[in-house]
Amino acid sequence: MAKKKFNITLDPEVLDEFCNCSSKYGTSISSWIEVKMKEFIEEEKELEEIRKQIRAKKGTK
Repeated sequence: MAKKKFNITLDPEVLDEFCNCSSKYGTSISSWIEVKMKEFIEEEKELEEIRKQIRAKKGTK
């Protein structure tokens, strides 16, 4: 899968703390962000499915 480059702005203190913590595990910022984005997408899909089920019970679309 091709990757896209994307510039982000981070609080320097948060970045430093992340780097200090993540260096223990060899985690890069980009891989961590990708995992968190996938988690977010999955959660949103689950919530949408729940909303559809609730709407179906109520008889609305």
